[in-house]
Amino acid sequence: MKVNKDSKTGTYWFVVSAGKDELGKRRQIKRRGFRTEKEALREMSKIMQQVDENTYVKNTKLGYSEFIEGEWLDSKALKLKSVTLATYRHNVQKHIVAYFKKVEIGKITPQIIEKFYAHLVKEKGLSETTILDIHKIVKSSLKMAVKRKYISYSPAADVETPKVPRKEMLVWNLEETTRFLKETEGSNLYMAYLLALTTGMRQGEILGLRWKDIDFENGTLQVRQTLSHDGKYFSEETKTKSSTRTITLTEKTIEELKAHKKKVAKEKLAAGSSYQDYNLVVCTKTGNPINPRNLLRDFYKLMKKANVPKIKFHGLRHTVATLMLTQGINPKIVKEILGHSDIRVTLDTYSHVLPTVHKETAKQFGNLLFG
Repeated sequence: MKVNKDSKTGTYWFVVSAGKDELGKRRQIKRRGFRTEKEALREMSKIMQQVDENTYVKNTKLGYSEFIEGEWLDSKALKLKSVTLATYRHNVQKHIVAYFKKVEIGKITPQIIEKFYAHLVKEKGLSETTILDIHKIVKSSLKMAVKRKYISYSPAADVETPKVPRKEMLVWNLEETTRFLKETEGSNLYMAYLLALTTGMRQGEILGLRWKDIDFENGTLQVRQTLSHDGKYFSEETKTKSSTRTITLTEKTIEELKAHKKKVAKEKLAAGSSYQDYNLVVCTKTGNPINPRNLLRDFYKLMKKANVPKIKFHGLRHTVATLMLTQGINPKIVKEILGHSDIRVTLDTYSHVLPTVHKETAKQFGNLLFG
């Protein structure tokens, strides 16, 4: 390695080899514009020492928001399922970018990250799951920033996993569930609510369900496609491998699905050439997917009419699981119906229900043994 002189400007420059990057490409560090050869040599020696000690970082004022929304998300797009990537992108844009704005990546400290988590808990009121997901994103992105030599160490490495007070899970009891279903019978979106409260399917799974996924002969449906949170695209990649599953339907659900299919066929005929046939079970009168926001708007309106406690749409899924467990259904079966990746997820999520289940099981077993 040597210092070179630019014959046009009379200044000095050099190139230092810095090994290979994480993609296996040669990394070179170039510096130009030194007035004297001595200045160039001094800077070259300094950089070579930093490279040897693995402490070299780029001379940059790169913003953290710019990096995470650009380089980091681009790298994840090559590895993640589209469903997971959409969740990452949502958390990055709505929470991380909104908070850090023009903060330079090199000026982020553990204290700044801890204040960010406190902001998410106190001011945003996010759930434990969402904050832990954001924590994983922050750790992963700053680890990549170290590899790409934007920072010498990750400040997230010194930040503990945020402790978030677990919110009470809001669900309906059996009487509230049946009252709500009765109220929804006249709604255009009745089928969405019926599926939610008889199968425990997620919102995106219900809105992505197709007629070809339903086996009327065997009384089952397969969860194989989801609609994105913004309602703009479908994905045949479910949340996890176990989310792709087969669910046995109740007789009432099968009966209502058959009636609903006839209704959809009439709407298709009436719409004629303007009908967009996505083969969807729950759709608009012209065949298009239901916008999730419109579903939620209708859901909140119907809750008020039915005079039931206000819960999130995802609370319908929790309601199904809670009702099943309190009726003594094996947690392993509940896990398979909900499509959880691990039985531990089911047991942890619904741990508040299990003491009641154990008590009832002990009572039944006692009756079996002793009458």
